[in-house]
Amino acid sequence: MSNSLLEYGELFKDLGLTELSVEDGDFKLCLKRKLQAGSSIGQMKLENVDPDEKTVDLIESEKKSGDTVKAPLLGIFYGKVGEKEALKIGDKIKKGDVLCIIEAMKMMNEVKASKDGTIAEVLAKEGDLVEYNQDLFVIK
Repeated sequence: MSNSLLEYGELFKDLGLTELSVEDGDFKLCLKRKLQAGSSIGQMKLENVDPDEKTVDLIESEKKSGDTVKAPLLGIFYGKVGEKEALKIGDKIKKGDVLCIIEAMKMMNEVKASKDGTIAEVLAKEGDLVEYNQDLFVIK
């Protein structure tokens, strides 16, 4: 049992998770940690990057005017939150509004607006697998 606990702890740390829940029969484990402002969930390492890909990414990012909302973790994107329909271009939002949900390891994680504004672009589709730090919305 203690080996399993150590393995879960290492997995939690290595993947940079903020929450991990495990249930196996009577065994239940829940690990949580809060991120400090300015800290990142994980570090990304680029390998074998094609110079043309960098150019495309730079051009695409220059097209987006406004603040982007990024995925805080890897998971499945759900734009529909409860009974509320998915956001679309032109929708007004307020700081703290839940913009979408990202499901990771059967846990639903809310992505909230960091400021008031209007949705200028929706960059992910319902059911898409989104990567950590991927742009989800552009807010003006």
